[in-house]
Amino acid sequence: MFILISGTSGSGKSSYAEDRLQEFTSANKIYIATAKVYDSEMAERVKKHKTRRENKGFITIERSQNLGELEIPEGACVLVEALTTWLANEMFEGGDCDLFVDFQKLKAKAKHIILVTDYIFADGIIYDEATENYIKKLAELTIKFAAEADEVIECFAGLIYNYRTVQKNE
Repeated sequence: MFILISGTSGSGKSSYAEDRLQEFTSANKIYIATAKVYDSEMAERVKKHKTRRENKGFITIERSQNLGELEIPEGACVLVEALTTWLANEMFEGGDCDLFVDFQKLKAKAKHIILVTDYIFADGIIYDEATENYIKKLAELTIKFAAEADEVIECFAGLIYNYRTVQKNE
């Protein structure tokens, strides 16, 4: 099963993703943390996430690029947190992998996989070219992942919307 979870910052998507990972029956629950700590704000966010994961039995792997190369145990259930930071790492840190292909490699190794992403498309601000390219690429990837996901979840203000049927534009 592949679940895509999207939402704005502070929407509850990470907590919801962790709860969903807990539902799977597997001895190996892998949490892939893609964030890099660059400042005190990010350090605080990472600390909050680590504290929330304590005592949940997750195996945490900190990996910011090339996730498809990871070796995971057979039958593992995987949570990737998050597409947003993973893409930024690849685009702005000299990475060269195709995230969709890389994710497919990881997905092929997992029994169940959850991918978290951020909804950052509605602020109405025009950014510099590099940021606009990043936002466009994130949107393209989100559309591709949603098209193949078994479940597409949106988190908004602590509310969970489950779009069980994904409609494809022809």
